[in-house]
Amino acid sequence: MEEHTDSDRAIVFDRLGDWVLGAVLWISGCVVALGGAALYYGVTRQGVADLIREGEFRSDVLTEAEAIDLITALSHWSGIGLLVSGASIILIGVAVVVVHRRARRDNRGTPAWILGVVGATVAAVLSFVPFSPVLGGAAAGYLDSTHDSRGISVGALAGVFGSLPLLIIGLFTSAGLFVSSPPEAVTAVAILLGIAVFMSLVYFVGLSALGGFVGKWVRKR
Repeated sequence: MEEHTDSDRAIVFDRLGDWVLGAVLWISGCVVALGGAALYYGVTRQGVADLIREGEFRSDVLTEAEAIDLITALSHWSGIGLLVSGASIILIGVAVVVVHRRARRDNRGTPAWILGVVGATVAAVLSFVPFSPVLGGAAAGYLDSTHDSRGISVGALAGVFGSLPLLIIGLFTSAGLFVSSPPEAVTAVAILLGIAVFMSLVYFVGLSALGGFVGKWVRKR
């Protein structure tokens, strides 16, 4: 079990790094939040109804009215999820700048969770690369200056922060499914969502922890 305090670490980047990382998070959060606002306010029940009717809707599971209600609810709840996710990203960016400044002032090292945020940001920027969480975890592990650390914990933190926006969006989307799905479909929906959340955590946290180990190994070399 890796247990280290902030004093065991050095400051891994200066004030400019704080502002660069914070700016990336603030811009990303604003983009996500704006997308959520557009989805919430831009999708109306009448608009969905028109699209379904124009497409000659056919389903053996849902009636036309049920399909309209489901799509409308999913759009609105997903929009709320994006808004909350975007706000969370912005708040994390603010926390990075404030907490890291205090750490330098108090002669403490960079907190492990900030290394996790760095790793998650790297993974997001490189999301076009297959298995990018490994790269994000590797960045966090490489930056971890503790001598006896294996990099796994900071890598896992990168995975947690990387999966957080998706989990928030998934939570609100799930709420939309529950309130709009037919009662007989709720159990199946719950099972599918549980599997999806579990697989997401395995993907992000598992690969990031592996990347953290590799990044720390490279640093020691």
